[in-house]
Amino acid sequence: MAILVLTFLIFAILYRFINIKLTFFIQPVITLLILLYALFLTGIVLKHRIIFGFYHLLFLDSLNAVLIIIIASLSFLVAVYSIGYFKNELRSGLLENKVKEYYFWMNFFIFAMLLLSISNNLGILWVAIEGTTLATTFLISFYRNKEAVEAGWKYIIICSVGIAFAFFGIVLLYFVSSSFLGEGLNALNWTDIMKVAPHLNKHILDIAFIFVLVGFGTKVGFAPFHFWLPDAHSEAPTPVSALMSGVLLNCALYAIIRIYAILNMDGQAYFANELLMFFGLFTVFIASIFIIKQNDYKRLLAYSSMEHMGIIAFAFSISTPLAIFAAILGMINHAFTKSLMFFSTGSVLSNYHTKKISDIRGLFKILPFTAVFMIIGVLAITGNPPFSIFISEFLTLIASFKANYAPEGILMLSFLVVIFIGFIRHFVGMAAGEPVLEKKKESIYMILPMFLILIVILTFGIYIPEDFKILINNIVVIVKGVHGSKLQ
Repeated sequence: MAILVLTFLIFAILYRFINIKLTFFIQPVITLLILLYALFLTGIVLKHRIIFGFYHLLFLDSLNAVLIIIIASLSFLVAVYSIGYFKNELRSGLLENKVKEYYFWMNFFIFAMLLLSISNNLGILWVAIEGTTLATTFLISFYRNKEAVEAGWKYIIICSVGIAFAFFGIVLLYFVSSSFLGEGLNALNWTDIMKVAPHLNKHILDIAFIFVLVGFGTKVGFAPFHFWLPDAHSEAPTPVSALMSGVLLNCALYAIIRIYAILNMDGQAYFANELLMFFGLFTVFIASIFIIKQNDYKRLLAYSSMEHMGIIAFAFSISTPLAIFAAILGMINHAFTKSLMFFSTGSVLSNYHTKKISDIRGLFKILPFTAVFMIIGVLAITGNPPFSIFISEFLTLIASFKANYAPEGILMLSFLVVIFIGFIRHFVGMAAGEPVLEKKKESIYMILPMFLILIVILTFGIYIPEDFKILINNIVVIVKGVHGSKLQ
């Protein structure tokens, strides 16, 4: 497992000394090999349920196996897309050293996300999330203009305050677990805490969860802690936006889920469920307001990311096996579909050099492949069949009705209708109309990742592979709270 994380740390340093043309070639090869290795490890998890490494500080079960597949897949797609994106940027006058800087921080960012996802120790997980904040701050302010630097500062300040809350939550968790496990690293190991979870003080656990939810929820983009998110996505280079939205938000949510599982032993996390339902519904409500009146398409996608995180939190709050299944499926679907949207709009930005929706017309005639993928992405991201997000959102709503949360389900459905109208109005207007530019040549490196994502979201919309069904069902058991003895 250590190979997963160390590879990216080593290459983050080495890229400083490698020619940029070689970098363009090496990064996709390395990320593809890591993706294959992640799939190999997942095969072992399917057989043994859980595997440990490095003195039990690292571990892999079905929950983080799904996460590392998402991270590795998106890292590969971003690596391919970055070739086309940064070749355009170099032609526009960007210095080669800046591109090397991008690869340094991008690899450090992936390293931190992989570390947090396979760490068994909640302290290391917290440090790794701090590492993602450091890397993404430099990536958000990559272009060093006034808006980018302001977005970077806003991001690091808000997320650092949030992460301080999360730290206090983890300290409280250590306080209750150490009375059973003794002082030391074991008291922060998730698998050890799960063994004694039924005996931990419920009141202190509830307080710890409030701090963790607010802290890591800031990074997830839950309203009202989301203010960093639209600026960050608007100013970051497009490949960074794709990774931040598709993967980083999932990683922060993963940290909440791990601690939620401790509280949810045998489905007893009533207070945590109420909090997740409130933040889920409120986040989707706020996102719907900003999406309908938005005039910047990158900010619009940022609010869409909030929407998806809100839906997933809502699904977890219902806490039935069907709802948790839908939530995990939603995390996978969000990662790929949102990346498709960022890749297509990144191609638009590279050619139009504006983020204003009203300035873009005639995409079908200027960038025909990009326009097709963008419109498919709009249909997919707003939950239309046969794309995968339809399945996860449909199951979430069905689960809410079955669990006697019909009013909340209807409220969620009404927000989704508003968001659908907003997306169609904005993006159809961009694709149609008379072109304002001449037809442009589209890079194969930018088109190929969109095509691969389309295959994934169509496949998961029609058929979920059996191994993934087993993984997700295993995750349902984990999130519902597995007694420690069952982990052995």
